[in-house]
Amino acid sequence: MSDPETTVLTAYGRLDRASLTRLQSTYDTSKLLRAVEQLDRVVGNALGQDGLRDVLLRLHEMAHAVVNGAGLSGSAQESLPELAFEATSEIRQTIATLQEWVKLIEPLETLQVAN
Repeated sequence: MSDPETTVLTAYGRLDRASLTRLQSTYDTSKLLRAVEQLDRVVGNALGQDGLRDVLLRLHEMAHAVVNGAGLSGSAQESLPELAFEATSEIRQTIATLQEWVKLIEPLETLQVAN
């Protein structure tokens, strides 16, 4: 059972009092809203015209033709390596954004009460 002096009961469960006190003076909750806005952009960019989804489909088409000898279904405006670079760059940028979100959310995990 948790020591009531080291924990605090909130509407969202029992939390570690010291962590809550620290976060109340240091944590900027508005950054979570900015993460939501970033998510909207990431998803919109991924699904939009010439977004990551389209890039991956074109990359598959090119790789399938080159690696598997499949027939061509159009002319390419860029080379396979250029398109692969574009895809990996976009993916790396998305990963960096996701890693920022993890760092943003991790401090909230410290609210967990130690058993």
